[in-house]
Amino acid sequence: MIDIEFLENSWYFEKINIKAWDILFNEWDIDENLYIIKKWSVFIKKYTSSDKTETKIIAQIWELDIFWEWALWDSEPKQVTVVANQDTELLKIEAKVKFEEFLQKNTKKWIQLLSSIIYIWNKRLLEANFLITLSYRINKYISEITKFNNINLFSIINELSETINCKYIIYIEKNNVIPNIWTIKYDTRLKWKMKQDIIELKNDNIDIEYLKNEWLSLSNYNLVDELKNWNKVIWYLIIWKENSNFDEWEKKSIWIISVSIAWFIKQKEYIEEKNINYYNE
Repeated sequence: MIDIEFLENSWYFEKINIKAWDILFNEWDIDENLYIIKKWSVFIKKYTSSDKTETKIIAQIWELDIFWEWALWDSEPKQVTVVANQDTELLKIEAKVKFEEFLQKNTKKWIQLLSSIIYIWNKRLLEANFLITLSYRINKYISEITKFNNINLFSIINELSETINCKYIIYIEKNNVIPNIWTIKYDTRLKWKMKQDIIELKNDNIDIEYLKNEWLSLSNYNLVDELKNWNKVIWYLIIWKENSNFDEWEKKSIWIISVSIAWFIKQKEYIEEKNINYYNE
């Protein structure tokens, strides 16, 4: 367990505060500090476009967690961007000289900190193994499908529901002609599951509270997963757990799998459009 009070009052650790949505460090920056979150949390983000205008959140790190511990061993440029989720308090220590001094003067506290780092590594390794296994299962399932159609799309959603052990999944598509109009196409809670319910949103973003109040019966534990065509969101999955929020590793799993599902939908729509053009000729 990290003795945050001791570290905060020691000479070796510097206290820093960053405002909500401020960047702590950016992708490709050189930063040789190890960080510990004292209060609130940060997002780990990765650029998804070459012009660095689009990013995707790949993780969220919470209070008393350690990150960028790799600075203890190397000084390579950052591979991610770290952004404050809220006004966030952190401790940082220069990972070479100051950390070595801290080790020599505070051996017991150093062992506690090292134990925390090892625990975090083990936890991340288990999560990574789960992500790889889950991604392989879904991608293998998709690769064995020979037809890009709604039936197979819905079978992928069913497979995802069983794999991540969630209560239900709702699939929503954007109307590409009429602004703010979306269609609920699939709901695993229903007997026949397939639907064609039209919903009108206030804008082109899914607002879960608005959906709950106006259109859908939803629980408190929902994850809204964006499915993109390039950088434009045109499909959503609303995924529900029964009695708890989604863990970070569960969110990561779903985000990774959503890329494959979005690819399948794009292929399906391409073939549908091709067939329509063929019959209209």
